[in-house]
Amino acid sequence: MATESEGAGRPAGEGGVQSPSRREVLGRIALGLGVLACGRALGQPAEGAGYVGVETSARTGLSRARFFSAAGTPLGAVPLDFRAHGLARHGDALVAFPRRPGTRFALMHLPTLEVRGVVEAPPGRHFYGHGAFAPDGRTLLVTENDLATLDGGVGVYEVAGPPRRLGTIPLRGPGPHDIHRDPAGRVHVALGGLRTHPDYGRAPLNIHEFESGIVALDLARGEADRLERWPGTEGVSLRHLATDGRGRTYIGGQRPDGSREGGVLWLREGGALRALDPDGLLGGYVSSVAADGDAALATSKETGVAIRLEAGRITGTHRIDGASAAALGPRLEALSGYEALSLGGGTIHAAPMHEFDNHGLAIV
Repeated sequence: MATESEGAGRPAGEGGVQSPSRREVLGRIALGLGVLACGRALGQPAEGAGYVGVETSARTGLSRARFFSAAGTPLGAVPLDFRAHGLARHGDALVAFPRRPGTRFALMHLPTLEVRGVVEAPPGRHFYGHGAFAPDGRTLLVTENDLATLDGGVGVYEVAGPPRRLGTIPLRGPGPHDIHRDPAGRVHVALGGLRTHPDYGRAPLNIHEFESGIVALDLARGEADRLERWPGTEGVSLRHLATDGRGRTYIGGQRPDGSREGGVLWLREGGALRALDPDGLLGGYVSSVAADGDAALATSKETGVAIRLEAGRITGTHRIDGASAAALGPRLEALSGYEALSLGGGTIHAAPMHEFDNHGLAIV
């Protein structure tokens, strides 16, 4: 792991901190010392929260995290000063990450709905919209783009107190997106393989020569293992990951050439990869995947379809409109399009001039 220069990525309003040694960084990941810092409460307790989604204003482009009970009762919202995308949770800690190429993420405290820190990306880097907690629950792993090399990396942050950046785990290629910790504590990154730069919008700069796959992180060494690639995934940028209760991992991708033909959803089980969606219901684009127990959901904004799977077999489809967030928990199933969220047997509409993003999170 490469450690960062003094003060890089510090939260707004904090002074610089000295970079820890490599030994200190790895020790913190292994032991996770410290406690969460206190902050200003917003007075919106979220007891009984079952689901959190991202809702974005069409007027300002800024997002808020909206909280609901598992039955769909609104419980409150946390305004954010950026456009948000992915979410990660461990215990009482919740993090909202920015849509690419955003440069700040926010840490929240679930019981009180307070923002406890906003962290800036180091100069010359932006975030890719996703992050995950290491098994210790006190170390946060965030996918990033290095704008000088356009190579991917995982930023490592200590969030057991005032958040600070510890270093970077370089990845073996560009375009990391989702990062996922499975129930066994293993951390994997979907390495999409596409080089992008904000000066050129979201256009891929190497669309004719990219390699996509899944990378495992060795947190003890602070390094990424080899890129795993499989026949049949060529031409697909792998983006999203979810693991069910039996260790089956669902991998969703996108076809950057705009083709709506061919598979973009796979199931990895016991080291083997099996193609799903043989009929092309997802239209070359997976917006999100979620899994819990034996069940999984995969959605597509291109076709407005959500696929439900049980033990790796398609058992049903749902029609939705737009971005298509999916979330599963032991007592919760949620699906949303741009304007409507299905939760707890009812439908919740986005606020006027707002829309839901394509990620949500079950917190029950």
